[in-house]
Amino acid sequence: MKLISTLILLVFLSLPGISQKADLSYSLELNKVYRTKSTVVQNTTQTVMGNEQSMQTNNVMVLSLKPLKKTGEEMIAEIRFDTIITIISQPQMEINSSNPGDLNSDNPADIMNTIMHRMSNSAFLARMNNSGQVLGFMNLEPVVEESLQGTDTLQGQTASFIMQRVGTLLEEKSLRSMIEMQTYYLPGKEVRKDEAWEVSYNVSGGGIEMAQKVDLKLENLDKNSNLITGNLLIKSLPGTMDMNGAKITSDVSGLGKTEMKIDPVTCWIIKGNSQQQLKGELTVSAQGNTFNIPIEINTDTELTALDVTEK
Repeated sequence: MKLISTLILLVFLSLPGISQKADLSYSLELNKVYRTKSTVVQNTTQTVMGNEQSMQTNNVMVLSLKPLKKTGEEMIAEIRFDTIITIISQPQMEINSSNPGDLNSDNPADIMNTIMHRMSNSAFLARMNNSGQVLGFMNLEPVVEESLQGTDTLQGQTASFIMQRVGTLLEEKSLRSMIEMQTYYLPGKEVRKDEAWEVSYNVSGGGIEMAQKVDLKLENLDKNSNLITGNLLIKSLPGTMDMNGAKITSDVSGLGKTEMKIDPVTCWIIKGNSQQQLKGELTVSAQGNTFNIPIEINTDTELTALDVTEK
């Protein structure tokens, strides 16, 4: 009787559906288009000269990735930012890539709409590994030149405002982080349930660069999805941002949590969310004066997969 029970247990543990390990590396079909939609709500509070100021920024981005070629553990993918929407409460501004805008407008939002519209209609060719990390771009220079065409005629404060925001957005490190925040969460190997791994990358935006380390764990497996959870450690990197003649450095850090469900076959994300809280100071130097601005940033992100299409 004991032998029969042991045999039944061995058979049960060997069934395919009971496997407690998974290959967490991308297995995307060539020439199919995989899309994600991210929604980010960021609330920033800063104290300037004793006065507390609050700002909310809402971002919506639809990213599409189309694998064109696979070689070993790498792939070449066509990546598009199909939709980019940014709504800022202070100063009030709305930027929407579906709006062709007007490069000759006096309104900075109209000019930025033009640039974002061009960017959303462009395809970036990127080399990526099977963890979702961007290894490099193959056509970055011509795409950036096309997106910024005509901006050399902008003058005065408008030119400074536009190029400070859009110029940094179109830098390689910014584009890399925009992609990796939605794709780079896999270890690129087989892992067991409850096994952990680490992913590190830099997030660049608004002239400030942050180092982000994420400790991830395969929490659960089933036939419909694999659950990954993680803890984030975020720290600003040394560097100076120029804004209207002022030099700004940041000393900001914080923690966060993330959770995502991924497809058990392709490893493409099904849905996910994260929460981050950062605190610290900005140091501003202008006209011979230096002062500190306490700042707190709370960010909530939702990520959802859209339908996979043939083109």
